[in-house]
Amino acid sequence: MGYDYFEKTALDKAFYGERLLPRLPRAVFDVHTHVNLWEHVKNVPKERIMDDWAFQCGYVMSAQDARYYFDTMFPGIKYEINAFAFPIREADIEASNEYIAQCIRTQAVRSGFMCIKPEYSVEYVEEMLEKHNFSGVKPYPDMVSGKKGAEVGIFDFMTRGQFALAEKLGMLVMMHLPRAGRMPDDRNVAELKEIRNEFPKIKLCIAHFGRCFTPYHFSQAIEKMGEDIHWPYFDTAAVLNPEVYELALTTLSPERILFGTDEPIFLWHGKRTWTKTGYQNLAREDFAWNTHSEGRKTEAGYTFYVYEQVNNIL
Repeated sequence: MGYDYFEKTALDKAFYGERLLPRLPRAVFDVHTHVNLWEHVKNVPKERIMDDWAFQCGYVMSAQDARYYFDTMFPGIKYEINAFAFPIREADIEASNEYIAQCIRTQAVRSGFMCIKPEYSVEYVEEMLEKHNFSGVKPYPDMVSGKKGAEVGIFDFMTRGQFALAEKLGMLVMMHLPRAGRMPDDRNVAELKEIRNEFPKIKLCIAHFGRCFTPYHFSQAIEKMGEDIHWPYFDTAAVLNPEVYELALTTLSPERILFGTDEPIFLWHGKRTWTKTGYQNLAREDFAWNTHSEGRKTEAGYTFYVYEQVNNIL
């Protein structure tokens, strides 16, 4: 079942039992997981996969596989997920959305979001949201750009009409910010403030702390957003840096911070190192991007990346 490289070692069991489980709540809700089937992404070109380290780690995870992964990593607690499609432009997003809807109906997931494209009419989105009991929407820059960090505007991949609909229905918007400058990019800051002014009742969650994987970017975002930093929700998906968490927990209300893992991307063993504005993934598993810079002996001591994430949060 699932990815061959996924393995829970004796080291992982000890790390979890000694350092995590005693401090974890008895129920955990993961707001950021990608659930889909192979047939939904089978037409994604290989060059797209090889151009993105995250895709190389994994871009298929059925609800059944998700249950297996999380039960394996987090035994002894009730672990539930919010699911949405893997938002790759070449994927069959419509079929992925139907699968998420099926998972909601069968209670294979706790809740799910509809992945949207800017060309979807407001009428179509509203019909899908209400018909399938979605709890929110997942726009994504890739729907128009074909790459992360693209120099596109927020309204290029989620229209004002779609924002107005989400506000009207009380649906959460799970927003992955564009642009190489991440959240503190002046254009992102301006557009976020514009969204708040134009849609004052919108529920917005900014994924990955605004792609602020280093304290430099998040401190800049806090400074530039001013009091508006307290308006959106943020999720923790793919964020490992403890200094980012320290900034978040000392600046934001805990009610505005939502836990997320971004699985199936982080099923491997490893950690990160950081420069001022960037990061390097260190992994035990043999991904194409992995240079094994610390050597196999050191890598043997790695635990699950997600365990490192949870430990840093705690």
